Amino acid sequence: MTSSVAGTPAGKSRIPGAGSLFWPVAGIVLALAGHLYLALTRAINWDEFYHYSQVQKLAQGTLTEPLQTLYTRAFVWAVDLPGFGVDHIIAIRMFMFLCIIVVAAAIFGAASRFVGRVPAAFCALIYLTAGYVLQHGTSFRFDAPAAALLMAAAWILLRFRLSIGPILAAGLLAGLSAMLTIKTILYAPVFLGIAWLLWSEAENKRRLLLQLAAVGAAALGFFALIYLAHASSLVGNSDVEAMKVVSRAGGKMFHFGYVTYWLSMVKGVQLSLVLALVILAFPVMVWKAALPKPEKLALTGFYLPILTLFFYHNTAPYFYVYMLPPVTVACGVVMASLVARYRSISVTALLLLGAGFVFYNEPPNMIERQRQILRVADRMFPGGVAYFDSCAMLGSFPKANVFMTPWGIDQYLLGGFPSLEKTMASKPVPLMVNDDYMFEDALNGKGPVPAFLPRDLAAIRDTFVHLWGPFWIAGEDIPARASGHAFKVRVPGFYTVGGASVTIGDRTLAPGQFVHLDRGDYRASTAGDKGARLIWGKDIQVPAQPDAGGPLFMPF
Repeated sequence: MTSSVAGTPAGKSRIPGAGSLFWPVAGIVLALAGHLYLALTRAINWDEFYHYSQVQKLAQGTLTEPLQTLYTRAFVWAVDLPGFGVDHIIAIRMFMFLCIIVVAAAIFGAASRFVGRVPAAFCALIYLTAGYVLQHGTSFRFDAPAAALLMAAAWILLRFRLSIGPILAAGLLAGLSAMLTIKTILYAPVFLGIAWLLWSEAENKRRLLLQLAAVGAAALGFFALIYLAHASSLVGNSDVEAMKVVSRAGGKMFHFGYVTYWLSMVKGVQLSLVLALVILAFPVMVWKAALPKPEKLALTGFYLPILTLFFYHNTAPYFYVYMLPPVTVACGVVMASLVARYRSISVTALLLLGAGFVFYNEPPNMIERQRQILRVADRMFPGGVAYFDSCAMLGSFPKANVFMTPWGIDQYLLGGFPSLEKTMASKPVPLMVNDDYMFEDALNGKGPVPAFLPRDLAAIRDTFVHLWGPFWIAGEDIPARASGHAFKVRVPGFYTVGGASVTIGDRTLAPGQFVHLDRGDYRASTAGDKGARLIWGKDIQVPAQPDAGGPLFMPF
């Protein structure tokens, strides 16, 4: 005869205790399910379109920049998938989802070096349920992969004996991260804190010094080897392009005295109030914790990346995916206190409630509109044409201007990138996509637009006419009964006549006819009561149904 556990009826399973590890693990599973759902359904962010365009450049053999483009190697297969850029990016997001899992595992592994398994699991959960991490964790950027690489390296250094294998593994991970993003340097306090902890615990300090030097040498060596392998197959002078990236980043990467994305910081607090309070509590809790001083200093190193919000230039919401993992490791001392006081089940419920608040406040999703825009572009311009826009939304088309981020705009205004007028003088750029506020103001407004040089703004308004939806095409509207209407052609090629007959020079053209125009000044005349229009290209299949309109991207 068998006896049942006291207080538990025979044949029934025991419910995990309120302080059990089961609850944060269950919360992690639910949070990851939320990440997967958003990866598959959330509209594409503007920066994801840009990163996808870099993959297309590699596939087309036009990529020139060796730094911060290594990720393109991993995803070049995606350009051959069925569907459009939106669908390809969603496929790539599955890799980002795996990176988020690695980050969560590394957070748990690193945090369990300082606190118990239950609060360490909550470090992973509070990261996964942070508002910006939920919204942008699986976005196609290098934030999640770089965080996965660096957090895995930190985990290895904390939890494994520094033999040849772990030294090479940590060096490889750090070298890969440095190739992915120049902001790898922002994790320096994390690794300095780990080094100090290992130094304080080492019996043979000389040996440890050699081991740490070997990790650094391995990271530099792997970086150099990967750089050479990646750069060797790119077009142009890769070394010159690399120096340009370093020079531009060095002049703009850090600033002091103002916070560029302070509104994003405020919204981040609103979306992740519990995490914000835990982060604020850390400086007090860490020195009250019953931990050796070297561990407290190491945790402080993990915590310090939070300060990058006040001096690093690009702290947009997706930056939190990269910045928060070490910070949440540091917060393990706060989570241990919370779990001891309120039990696992309550803390899990609180964090999942916060994640639910993020889902509840999700803005409208326009992913189907994005698909439609890409579908129309492919139909109107099979094979692609050069174009101006903000974020390289038409990834398979050759983008002809800089990525219009605040940093990119500053560099363009300072002359770091060619002007639009100069670009149009060097090659035909017949298309402009109105996919951001500066293009809206330039194309549909009449006042100054600070994001454009004055001559470029004048050229935009003088060159492009509305075609369909966000698409504007090189062309000219000629009024009815015009006599000697003067216009300038900046985009050479065939132009289609529409609306009414028009006389250009000594040639009269009926609607539907084509005329080839080179760059230069022209005069046109119309005879009837109807104006004429010239648009660049032949037989462009413009949709009969007007565009429904609306935003192209979800707000941050």
